[in-house]
Formats: sequence, C-alpha cells, structure tokens
Amino acid sequence: MEHRKNNPGAVQYGNFMNYYQFNSASERVKLLPGKNIWLPPKQEQQSMEPNEINPYLVLDVGCNCGVFTQLLQSFLEAQLKRPVHVLGVDIDERLIQRAQLENTCVEKISYFCGDVLDAASFDGIIAKYLQQQQRTKFDAICCYSITMWIHLNHHDSGLQSFLSKLSQLAELFVVEPQPWKCYQTAERRLKKAGEVFPLFLELKWRSDVELQIQKYMERDLGRQSIFESIPTKWQRKICFYR
Repeated sequence: MEHRKNNPGAVQYGNFMNYYQFNSASERVKLLPGKNIWLPPKQEQQSMEPNEINPYLVLDVGCNCGVFTQLLQSFLEAQLKRPVHVLGVDIDERLIQRAQLENTCVEKISYFCGDVLDAASFDGIIAKYLQQQQRTKFDAICCYSITMWIHLNHHDSGLQSFLSKLSQLAELFVVEPQPWKCYQTAERRLKKAGEVFPLFLELKWRSDVELQIQKYMERDLGRQSIFESIPTKWQRKICFYR
C-alpha cells in the first residue's frame, strides 16, 4: 500500500485539495533558472530605470490554491529586478477561492476560475487582463504538472490544442510534463475509486509522451528548447521554450 503522504488520492482533473502537502512548492522553485532564461536576450541586455520598466506578465495555468504562484512571483521579482504581475487560473472554483483568500500580494497577483479549452470561461478574461495591462501577450506562461490531466480528459488532439492555444499567448512557454508512469498511476487510483478515464486506452502519445510534447512544441509550434531543469523527485523536468 502506498504511503499516505505520497498518495494524494484519486481525482479526474488533477484538482487535489492537498496538493502542496505532497508536492513541495519551495522545492520546485529551487529548480528554476535565473533571469537570462526568463528574458529574451535583447531585454536581458537592456539597461532601464525602474519607473520605465513595464511589469513582467505571467500566466500560471493550473495554479491550484496559489501557494506556488506566490512563490514564483517573489522569485521572479528578485531575479528580474522589476515588477512581476501574475494571473493564476484553475479549473476548480474551490481552489481559486482559497487562492484569493490566501493571496498576500493582491496588487500583483490575481486569480480566476476557468478552463483553457473552454472559450467562454477563458478567452474573455484573458483578453480583458491583457488590455488592462496594455499588452497583447504574456511574457511567460507556466504549466506545471497539468499536461497529463488535459491529455487524459481531452485526448491527443485536446492536448495539442491546449499547447497551441497557450503558445500563442506568450513569448516564453514553461511546461512540466508528467511521464507515462504518472498516467498509469492516475488510472490505477481512479479505478480504485470506481471510475475510469474513458480516453486512456485511446491515447496515441503514450510511453514517450514527454518526447512527443517536445517534438510538437518544436516542429509544429516553432518553439526552441532553451532550458531543462534537473528532474524533480517524481522524475519530471521543467522545460522552457522560446
């Protein structure tokens, strides 16, 4: 039997209520690179007065209850030496409510409940936020350990649509894909709870799902891989594409 600390239970969309009890947000931050990866070379070389610098905009997709979102905002401000504004989105309204209640930086961090693949709950809010910031894109979009849940619930084509849609909204795309063994674990846990992922057996991207995501990012979306972190304790790498 799996140790309780390492067994988060079974969910369909990855919306664990106790996520940060078994996946440390602070340990994930330690794997992130310095400012030269987060900024395009031309920005990294620029010398600007603080009052001339626009905020660095981040969209954190699958933000859960916002613990990592707040650490990421602090980390990036320390690295970039400029204001960092983060918009967090999650599919679970209860998690977003927690994130809003526990938000210690409301002037720079905001949250909303939405589904990237549901235009009605996502597109309008994103457009309004960017308009308020007088921008057309985010500087970075982060997707930490959520690709599996998109994949299991929306098939290969759904994951491709997810990656493509978000890729158009940012200069830098940060993704932490789950390897295939995580899919098998998620399927096993859901079966024990009396449910299944209906699309699980139909997926074409399977044992090499991480490689398939990389190929899709580079070949189909025209992205260049610029950084990979060392593996997390769950053997996941945080991958940066520009």
